Amino acid sequence: MSRVKFAIHGTGRMAAAIVQAAQGMEDVRIVSLAGPRPPSWDSDIPHVSTLAELVDAPDFLIDFTLPEGTKAAAEWCRATAVPMVSGVTGLSDDVFRALESAAEFVPVLWSPNLSLGVNLLAELAGRAGAVLGDEAPVAIEDIHHQWKKDAPSGTALMLGERIAEGRNDKSSITYSSVREGEVIGVHTVRFTMDGEEFELVHRAHDRSIYALGAIGAGQWLMSRPAGFYRARDWLANAGAA
Repeated sequence: MSRVKFAIHGTGRMAAAIVQAAQGMEDVRIVSLAGPRPPSWDSDIPHVSTLAELVDAPDFLIDFTLPEGTKAAAEWCRATAVPMVSGVTGLSDDVFRALESAAEFVPVLWSPNLSLGVNLLAELAGRAGAVLGDEAPVAIEDIHHQWKKDAPSGTALMLGERIAEGRNDKSSITYSSVREGEVIGVHTVRFTMDGEEFELVHRAHDRSIYALGAIGAGQWLMSRPAGFYRARDWLANAGAA
């Protein structure tokens, strides 16, 4: 069986985690790392400065860069008909428009979090929000490493959006963020009711959960028609959630 070939747009921490995760998989192969700077770790994977330098189009592209890099990746994927997975957060409307434009021609999956556990948390939080209703205020807290720029995190906003789907009063959802040390990610959703509180918490202990999710989402995306997808689409159709 031929191995699926994919490229990684980005050479940072998530790229390193994806490379490590792929090393234990027999059905995929990373053909290139693309980014202005070479990876800071030892790697025999070919590196190019820009996606335009890729000689052969991969079966899909995983994008973990910065928002401006995501826009460039969306434009490149549209031009080359390469499916795209992105987990970059803090995107502007301009970048979202680029993703949606690419999705008219190729399958594009964007999610602020590609962890199975986090997406299950979102499902449970959405159900709890619908049951408890507007009268139960919701506080969403995210804790991440000191280098993370966006706050609230994209995952925190995703959780809030899921809860808001079953509510009329969106102002009952508040956010707080902490940036410290090397914390990978902790997300807490707290519902306050008369005389009691209800919490849902997800703690990420290893970036491999996002790496494996990104690879799995890319493999799934290869069989999908052009369109804009979220992690909930992938998990539902893959039977994982």
